[in-house]
Amino acid sequence: MPGIASHDQLINAQSQGQTYRANFGKNFNPTTAAVANEWHTLFRGNGNPGPDALFNTGTNLAFQAVKDNTASAASIQHGGNVQPTYYKYLANGSAVTAAATVAPGTLALVDVIGFYRVTTVTTATAQSTANTLGQSDTFTADAGTDTCTWTSTASIPSNVLTGTRVRLTTTGTLPAGLALATDYYVIRATDTTFQLATTFANARAGTQINITDAGTGTHTVTWLLPRYTNGAGVQAIIFNSNATPLGAATPNMSLGYTNSEQTTSRATPTVLPIGKTAASNSIVVYTGATGVGKYNYNVPLQSGDAGIAEVNTIQNSISYVSGEYTVALVKELARFPLSTLGLAAERNFVFEMPSLPRVYDGAALYFLWGSGVATPANSAFSGHLDLVWN
Repeated sequence: MPGIASHDQLINAQSQGQTYRANFGKNFNPTTAAVANEWHTLFRGNGNPGPDALFNTGTNLAFQAVKDNTASAASIQHGGNVQPTYYKYLANGSAVTAAATVAPGTLALVDVIGFYRVTTVTTATAQSTANTLGQSDTFTADAGTDTCTWTSTASIPSNVLTGTRVRLTTTGTLPAGLALATDYYVIRATDTTFQLATTFANARAGTQINITDAGTGTHTVTWLLPRYTNGAGVQAIIFNSNATPLGAATPNMSLGYTNSEQTTSRATPTVLPIGKTAASNSIVVYTGATGVGKYNYNVPLQSGDAGIAEVNTIQNSISYVSGEYTVALVKELARFPLSTLGLAAERNFVFEMPSLPRVYDGAALYFLWGSGVATPANSAFSGHLDLVWN
C-alpha cells in the first residue's frame, strides 16, 4: 500500500520530484467587515485562486459533489491525481497577513466535499434534501473470493472507504447474491478491490456477502461523497454564499443527517445554532459573539457522532426573509494561527500533529478565516502549501 512510513521515504519522494508547491493569495471579501469571533469563508475573495462562483448555483436542496476540477470551483490546486499508485500528503505550509488590525486570527484549511444550496429560506419547517448517488465506477466480481475489482483506470474509486453505503446497477445480470435497488456497505480490501456487506456492522466486522457467480454485462457501483466516503470526520458548515446579505432574522439552524456509522435520523443538539440577522456574504451564520447558540464554524453533532455521511433535512426555525445560504460538507486538514501582523505562521506536518494530513485525489481545498479581532473587507492573506506523494 502506498504511503510514507519513514523519513527516508519522504526524502526519496522529494528527490524523485514527487512534490508540489501551491502558493495562494486570497482576500477576505464579505459585504461588511467581520467582527471578533466570526468565521467566514474566503471562497469569494479575489486573488489566487480567484473568486469562487459555485456555491450559489445548482438545484435547491440537492447535494452537489465538489472536486478540484468542478466547473467554477476556484479551489487551491495540489498537483493533480496520483492514486492509486501514490498517496499524497500535506508536508508543510505557511500563512501570513499584512492587513492592518487583522491579527490575531486563524486560517483553517478544509477540503470541501460537497454542498446543498438552500434558496427556500422563507420556509420554516424541515426541508428534505435530495441525495442522488452521483459517484460511480464499474467492477467485476470473483465468486471464488467474494471480491470485487474496480475496472476503471480512474483514481477516484480508490477513495472509497469501509462502511460506505452503495447501490449497484448493471447492463445485464448482477453477480448472484447481489440485488438491484438495495443498500450495501463496502469492505475496503485494497485500493483496487473490495467486498460488500449487508449492514454497516457487517462491513466493519469484515463479514462479506457470498457471491456465487460473476453475473453478466457491465456492473456499476454508485455512492454519494467523492472523498471521506463513509462520512468519518466530515463536518457541516452553514454560510451565506450569495453576494447580498440574508434577511433580518435570527432563526435557529438545524440539520437532520445520517452519521458516519450510517445511522439515520441524527440531529443537531437541543441548543441549536442561531443564525445572524442580515448575515453578510461569506459568514458562517451562527458564529460571532459568544453565548447560547453561537459555535465554532462546524455545526454541532448529536452526542457520540464522529461525522456526517449525508444531510437529510435542513431547517431554519423562522423565515430568513430573503437571500440564500449553503450547507457544505467539509473535512478540516490544518489550521494556521496568525498571532502577529506580518509574521508568517509556519506548520511542519512531518513533526507536528496532525502528522502528514492526507490529501485525496479530487480534493477541493479552501480556507476559512476565524477572526480574533475585527477584520476589514478585502484584507489579504497569502502563503504556501507543500505536498508530497509516495
